[in-house]
Amino acid sequence: MSQRNGEVLLSLNNVSKTFVGVKALTDVDFCIHSGEVVALCGENGAGKSTLVKYIAGIHDCDPGGKMIYQGKEVHFKSALEAKNAGICLVFQEVSLMTDLSIAENIFVGQYPTNRLHMIDYKAMRERAKKCLDLLDFPMDPMTPVSKLSLAQQQLVEIAKALVYDPKLIILDEPTSSLTDKEKQVLFKNINALKKSGVAVIYISHRMDEIFEISDRIMVLRDGCVVGKLNTKESNVDDIVKLMIGRTLNSFYYKSTYKGNPAVAMEVCHLTKKGLFHDISFKLHKGEILGLYGLVGAGRSEIIETIFAIRKQDSGTVKINGENAMLYNSTWALKYGIALVPENRKTQGLILDADCKDNMNLAILAKLRNGLFIDDKKEEENYNTYKEKMSINSPGSWQKCGNLSGGNQQKIILAKWLLNHPDILILDEPTKGVDVASKSEIHKLIAEIASQGVAVIVISSEMPEIIGVSNRILTITEGEITGELVGDKITEENIMNHIAIRKSKKIG
Repeated sequence: MSQRNGEVLLSLNNVSKTFVGVKALTDVDFCIHSGEVVALCGENGAGKSTLVKYIAGIHDCDPGGKMIYQGKEVHFKSALEAKNAGICLVFQEVSLMTDLSIAENIFVGQYPTNRLHMIDYKAMRERAKKCLDLLDFPMDPMTPVSKLSLAQQQLVEIAKALVYDPKLIILDEPTSSLTDKEKQVLFKNINALKKSGVAVIYISHRMDEIFEISDRIMVLRDGCVVGKLNTKESNVDDIVKLMIGRTLNSFYYKSTYKGNPAVAMEVCHLTKKGLFHDISFKLHKGEILGLYGLVGAGRSEIIETIFAIRKQDSGTVKINGENAMLYNSTWALKYGIALVPENRKTQGLILDADCKDNMNLAILAKLRNGLFIDDKKEEENYNTYKEKMSINSPGSWQKCGNLSGGNQQKIILAKWLLNHPDILILDEPTKGVDVASKSEIHKLIAEIASQGVAVIVISSEMPEIIGVSNRILTITEGEITGELVGDKITEENIMNHIAIRKSKKIG
């Protein structure tokens, strides 16, 4: 599998980076060969993003460090300069212009022109199609991005990198929004790129992916390189111990739920035309209910309707046996429902606000002291959950937009836990979160459920949904296709249920 026989494409020597007194990287040495995939691992805040942003021309480094690329020392002054040299960084978060077409997004800033110096749409479409074909993405290049799913938008981000005929592609959590099928397409193309001599730096918190696609693994902790391993000679425990400095006792935690008959919520024949149909189930106090289905199955749309972000066409939601008047999300909160959304940047946080304000946002009314907000209580709340959830932030004053994705997710989770909900809905709660933080979040969810809170978890990671759930409902094409409990919760049974389509009432 390894292509280490290729020449050294890029190397770093004694690279350090300091931000306003905070040492993000310390004396990092690194190299990657042509035709090689190197996985970059580490906890949130370990320095992974800072390192690849330096390689991609977004950051500079402190004096004394240097980067050798294709045998020459280089100092990229911008991301565009790095791209033109053949180094492309594909971010986890999609940043496309939705009003433009796929092709226009792929070539933004470098549109092909004709002799009249006007955009050559025919050439642009043809070249864009070639990039899409490489990704097995059979979509008309002139399709507006607004009509694409999040997973499809992620593929467009990757296609943008292919335009530059890259020699090194950096992929930051590239599968976070992809289906299993799309992931395998991506891996197929990564392997094709390897064979053509392209090097790939692959950042992921998903251990199965790292061991499937990489040749070597480099582990960062607190901005320092703590391990360089051959993938074939390593295992998950080796990586985790290097990342966090200890061995995890458990990745997954289940609540102590033993079949509480008390029903916290009952969903009755909930329907939203074009999205889901006749959804019925009961959620018990202290239970962790998993919803599993492929991307696009309707999972998020169902819980968004329960939280009154969407308006159902028919059906009801009962809270403690009574029909809930869910006119909007404010009313959902009054009924004790809290939702941690999938898209933390657009739905969960105010990125320009600080950590303390974001964390206390949902309980401001409770913190009011006359005309003012109790700053002392806000700070106490922040410090409590910072310690409880191991949030890596220099202080409560730090803007959330400057935190890593994993730490942003913890802030959102803490925000809703401070609201003390009776029903907690978590949509991809560990997306973009490192293994240690995942374990902490799983443990916290189990503790919350054990206190009697009813929990719904949506996850695209099957080991996670199996590991944390007391019961699982499978969703296919907007319908519930199965219910699994106890020893029936297996990967095989889940896959069998999501492969069928039949209307089934789950009580």
